[in-house]
Amino acid sequence: MVINYRKILVFSLFLIFLLSTTVAASSAKTIGLGNQFTTVTGSDALSSNPGAVNVRDNFFSLELGATASLWNNLLMNDYIDNADKEDLLENIEDDGLLFGTDVRSGGNLIVGPVGLVGDIKHDGLLRLNSDIAELLLQGNEIDREYEFDGSSGVGGVYGDVGLNLSLQAPQDLVDDWGIDDLYVGFTYHRLEGMIYQFEGQGSSKLTEDREFAGDGQFIVNYNDPDENLATGSAIDIGGYAILNDRYTIGFSTMNIGSLVVDGYTKAKYEYTDDEEWEEQDKIYKDEELVWQLPSTLRLGGKMDYTPNIDLLVDYAYTRYHESGYDDHKFSAATELTKLSFLPLRTGINYSTLQNDFQWAAGFGLHLGPLKADLGVSDLMGLFNESKGIEGGLTARIEF
Repeated sequence: MVINYRKILVFSLFLIFLLSTTVAASSAKTIGLGNQFTTVTGSDALSSNPGAVNVRDNFFSLELGATASLWNNLLMNDYIDNADKEDLLENIEDDGLLFGTDVRSGGNLIVGPVGLVGDIKHDGLLRLNSDIAELLLQGNEIDREYEFDGSSGVGGVYGDVGLNLSLQAPQDLVDDWGIDDLYVGFTYHRLEGMIYQFEGQGSSKLTEDREFAGDGQFIVNYNDPDENLATGSAIDIGGYAILNDRYTIGFSTMNIGSLVVDGYTKAKYEYTDDEEWEEQDKIYKDEELVWQLPSTLRLGGKMDYTPNIDLLVDYAYTRYHESGYDDHKFSAATELTKLSFLPLRTGINYSTLQNDFQWAAGFGLHLGPLKADLGVSDLMGLFNESKGIEGGLTARIEF
């Protein structure tokens, strides 16, 4: 395989890590379960169901944590022969090569029915067209024209300060509906930071004398947060119903909102004869730049199979408004609490956008009011066929 296209790859991979990410951030517990289940309660519900945050025995909770993930819909940590490469490229031809990363760090404070959230987040989605996907997977062909058009991405790096309110429904209403208990809640998020758009244009090729030729370029629109912050807001709405002593259901709508900035920088990057990506043009546009956040609709249920075993199922529909992509994710998990101080978790999910199954696992260490949780995915990597990796660690004190 000829490696002279490495400058394109380096720049593309840089954009992958800079511009792409998945939607709502997870907690370490939900990573261990394999998804942000709507029937998870307490502080872990802040990423999945605002109505379930106040479903807990304690009055006070203070948590700090960080999570990170990386996924794609094509490449895997395994040897791929030429026949497999062709099959993989056929499978992603319409969607292109999608990359996602999700990095979050911060904390939350919950006192009674009120919760405060403070996070640094990075959200978005990056698409590289089928030509560049083929270039990454198979290497370049001499004098083959590779199109840049159709490669795009949107996202943001921003601070998120949120207020959650989760309340128990009046008992007479619950009795009329024939259920044991009902909680409803919402979270309001105030957002500030940087947003950006990425687009590929033109085409390029590697000639027989190993020279780079063509007019391929990347255009990046972004705001400078030191001079002009993008601002916006988002809301989450959810409910949590205990049907009886065994069954619980939850539903939520997450991340409804957008970020906007008045004025942004438009920069063009081209590959030059010096074999470097260089900024060829940079202008300020006195116009609005808007990013509508990807939103998620969730519905799930939980069964208390035994006093020490919970079974969870969940369906999530995510809409990436700016790029037009949809993701349907189906998940199932279990939590074992035979040892109350050492809860064990595992789960599996399938994503239509990633076109892949993922296996997750995690555990907690709960010593009185001090609690820590760890979650890891995708454990399919143990069999050398993983398309991503995710991990998280949180620690909290609650009483």
